[in-house]
Amino acid sequence: MTQAPPPAGWYPQGDQERWWDGNAWSDNFRPLGSQAAQPTYQQPTYAQPTYGQPTYGQPAYGAQPVKQSHTGRNILIVFGVLILLFVGACTAAVVVLGDKVNDELNDDTPGGPNNPLTITEGKAFEVAGFEYADGWSIAADANGYVSIENLKLTNERDESSRLLVEIRLLSGNEVLASASCGNFESITKGTTVTVTCTSTDTLPAAYDRVTIQDSL
Repeated sequence: MTQAPPPAGWYPQGDQERWWDGNAWSDNFRPLGSQAAQPTYQQPTYAQPTYGQPTYGQPAYGAQPVKQSHTGRNILIVFGVLILLFVGACTAAVVVLGDKVNDELNDDTPGGPNNPLTITEGKAFEVAGFEYADGWSIAADANGYVSIENLKLTNERDESSRLLVEIRLLSGNEVLASASCGNFESITKGTTVTVTCTSTDTLPAAYDRVTIQDSL
């Protein structure tokens, strides 16, 4: 920085004073203190700027926020959703199964699971849309077991269905022998099939009642 020159006046130089014209020294001298002393010019003192040392390790600007990872939270959310879906599916399955079991327990259809239908050998009959033709008979096979022969039915239900029934031979309320009859391939609506029956019970010499009961 350029300093302004001192104002004109007498200034001490050694044991005398010399005239300063404001720009340069003149050749005029006089004894020191011969007149009232001019104020001594003091070189102005300029404050040196203070430069702070940078502090290392501290961010110069506001610290950027650390981005948090939400992976764990997202995994928990996914597992929670899957558990809810699984529980919902299980609940729905239990409700459907419960309804089905309830329907079966309260099914009083003649020939249904809870209501055996009494039938007459050789005569036609119907059980829940399955129409059995006449001409069937009860005999003993080569081993003496119960054999239901020529048992035919036509599916008159609204849809294809399978068949599994039990034919019982009784004396009063006592079951003497039984045979399982079925067709595990779905029987198409309007189709007539011959039903296969099997038994490991010996044909009784006498019985007074024959019943049929749906096992599905």
